[in-house]
Amino acid sequence: MISTDPPEVSAAFRTGLGATFTFLSDHERKAISALDIVEVTPPGFRHGLLAVPYTFSLLPDLTIHRIYNGWWFVGRPTNEELRQDLRAMMERCRADYVYRAPAQDAAG
Repeated sequence: MISTDPPEVSAAFRTGLGATFTFLSDHERKAISALDIVEVTPPGFRHGLLAVPYTFSLLPDLTIHRIYNGWWFVGRPTNEELRQDLRAMMERCRADYVYRAPAQDAAG
């Protein structure tokens, strides 16, 4: 997770959630400019630069499997899309995982 909160705020949030993954702080908003993911806002917007939220599905080697542009709510992944991503990544990365769809009822 990358946040524009100061590092101490991100650390407190991480602790409060009990999260075990890394939280990164882009308090100076350098990364969102370097990655060209700055949301277009009116001049003088009081919150400063905002990032378009993205969600990435990453393979174990950190290769990007899928990117979701989270602009508003229409670009954010659904739980079903994330589940499908996990299924596809497991099929690709694990020799012991094979998904078999349920058999269709021949009667109808």
